[in-house]
Amino acid sequence: MAVLFLHGAGGFVEDRTMVGALRAGLDDEVLVPNLDEGIATTHEAWSRRVVEHLRADVDVVVGHSFGGSTVLRLLTERDPGIRRLVLLAAPDWGPDGWEVPEFSLPDDADARLPGTLGIELHHCLDDEVVPFEHVQQLGARLPRARVVRHEQGGHQFASPAIDAVVRRL
Repeated sequence: MAVLFLHGAGGFVEDRTMVGALRAGLDDEVLVPNLDEGIATTHEAWSRRVVEHLRADVDVVVGHSFGGSTVLRLLTERDPGIRRLVLLAAPDWGPDGWEVPEFSLPDDADARLPGTLGIELHHCLDDEVVPFEHVQQLGARLPRARVVRHEQGGHQFASPAIDAVVRRL
């Protein structure tokens, strides 16, 4: 099986430490496409790129920041058959978050998500980019998701936060 890692906006290089930890700690192949190379940072463009990389053997998707919020919204629109979704520092784009309708989840997001999908929302208390309140808001909107709080790690999930994520995978 394979794990698909979706980096944050402009984060293909920045997110390499997380990718390294995933590759070192998992036996599965970790796929890391450059999502924003040559395309606009829009939901439509990123979703199209994500779908291109959802191979049949991908059963876990790990999404960081914008990559995480993109795949979460994408999963309310279609079921690509993944088993597990792990989001790291995903922003809430709804009215209680950053309020950008293009990226926000539909009101009935939880009902639209595949019923067999396991969801974990990870966030560090000291995230300097996406406030911790965003994970609380997403968790409230997605009651079957498990919210995992990390004391330290910042937005880039510095160790030991990324190590804890890898152990859970």
